[in-house]
Formats: sequence, C-alpha cells, structure tokens
Amino acid sequence: MQKFEDVDVIAALGEIMRQNTAFYQSDFDIDKGIIQRAAASEQAVDKALLWMSRPSGTYCFRERDVFLKGTRQHNTWRFYGEQTRDKILAYAVELTSTKDGTIRGNLYELDYQQHYQHVIDAALPVNVNRLFYEHGSRDIPAEQYFDGSPDWVFGDFQRYEAQPHDPAVLQEALRQEQHSREQARPGDFKAHITALHDSRIETEARRIVDKLKDLSAPNSPNKTHFMVEISPHFDALASTKDNDQLFAMLPYKSLCFTGIKDRHGVYAMIGKDERRDVSIRRPRPSIRKQLTDSKQAASPKKAAARTKKKELEV
Repeated sequence: MQKFEDVDVIAALGEIMRQNTAFYQSDFDIDKGIIQRAAASEQAVDKALLWMSRPSGTYCFRERDVFLKGTRQHNTWRFYGEQTRDKILAYAVELTSTKDGTIRGNLYELDYQQHYQHVIDAALPVNVNRLFYEHGSRDIPAEQYFDGSPDWVFGDFQRYEAQPHDPAVLQEALRQEQHSREQARPGDFKAHITALHDSRIETEARRIVDKLKDLSAPNSPNKTHFMVEISPHFDALASTKDNDQLFAMLPYKSLCFTGIKDRHGVYAMIGKDERRDVSIRRPRPSIRKQLTDSKQAASPKKAAARTKKKELEV
C-alpha cells in the first residue's frame, strides 16, 4: 500500500472517486463538508478520517468512530465487506494544514478487505453516549434511547459522541493506527490514478471475456451472435477513449459495441463462430513514450546558474 503526502485532499479524493463511483457522486458533496469542518476544528481527533469510494456513492467518517463497536460508522464500514461484493477503494486521510483555502493532508491507501477485518478485531465497545448541548454535555448509558430534544439545563441539543469505557485505550489504538500507516511507501499520485483507470478497463475486459466463455451455443439457427451487456457502472464512467481501449483489449475479430432495440445499455457482440476460449489482449506499451522516457533519462541536467548573490553567501 502507498501513501501520498501533502496533497490537495478534496481534489485528490475527487479524482479517486471518478475512477470508481459511477452513481450518487453527490455523496462526495457531503464528504467535502465533513472534511472542511474537520480542517476547521481545533481537535486533533477530528483530523484523522477514513474514506471509501463505492460504485454507488462514497462515505467519510472520523477514524475514532469507526473503531467503536455498534456505531453507525463502524457498522457501515463493515457492511461493504460482509454483505456486498462491491469494489471498494479505501483510504485513511490525515489533514495537516490549510493553505490559500486548500485543505492539505496525507492519503494512505488501504486494502479494504484486510482493513475492515482489522476494524472488527480492534474496535472497542461503547460505554456511554455523550450528548452535547448549547451550554454543556451529559453522558447516558449506550443502550438508553435519546431523541435530540433540548435539555432544560443545557439548552438545545447539538450532537452526540460515542465514548468507550477508557478513552485512553482508544487514543492509544488510534496512535498505533497512525504509526502503522507511516511505514507505507511513498507513491506518485498521478501514477496511482493512471493505475486505477487502467485497472477499471482491464477488469471490465476480463468480465466480458469470462461471460462470453460461459454462454451456451445458440439453439436456434437464426441466432448468429453472442452478446454480453457492458457493465452500467463501467459505461457510466467511460470516455470515448476508455471504450476504445476496452475494444482493443477484447480478442475478437467480429466484435462490435451496439445498442439493442427496446433494451437499455450497450452490448459487446461477437459472431457465433468466434473462438471464445481466449484471453484478453494486453495493451502494447507506447514506443513513443518509451523513447521519450529514455531520452529524458539520458539527457544531462543543466547545472543551476550561479549568481553574484549566491557566490557571496557564506
């Protein structure tokens, strides 16, 4: 897993989202608000977040809340590992500063399947819910119902926060999470986005090839084609260039992408005589790019020009 340091957090997460979240992208507007409020907070615990991109939406939570059993944040983070097969892109987010209106921070790539299992093992039970009001707070047992009504002593209800039996244990657990992330290798964020993009196209190509392999031969002599619907998730995210790249990876001479009358979606169609026991075509590396990279690597860097001012510095 990689870490990406001192990035524009909202812009970077937006780029990641656009590689995986095809539907309900408006969820990210909620995430932006959470990140902006966290950046403005004076509490360090608010600046450590966990974020996920799903095919249909995103979530952003404080890390502390995910590591408390039974909270909405904990249950949601677990749900997509236990109850679905959705592709999840997950990241830990550390907010570090705000410069010229831009929220800066570090992103840590997570293996979601491993991480949600770790959350199950490491999460602490909730002891009480702390209710925050306009003029103070009070604790109630975790199982006790509350509805956000005003308190006659403390005033209007503002928010609540789950609390473990020993907050120091939770603080230490969160410090350990931060320490373990720091061991991640630094990555190139632009290359990371390119890898996510290419992986999305290759995954769809493999899915189509596997689906076509599994289709039975047409019983009717009038049926002359096999066809598989292109994933609506892929189609919603794909540009014309992405579709061209997908087409190039599919190993069929008679291949065409087409719509079907009275059906939604786009279909990959091949003739019934095509061989279907084949694998995807791997994209060929660009010779022009290889030559450019080699040329740049071989060219000597120009030495910085010396100025009188630099020569006089001691």
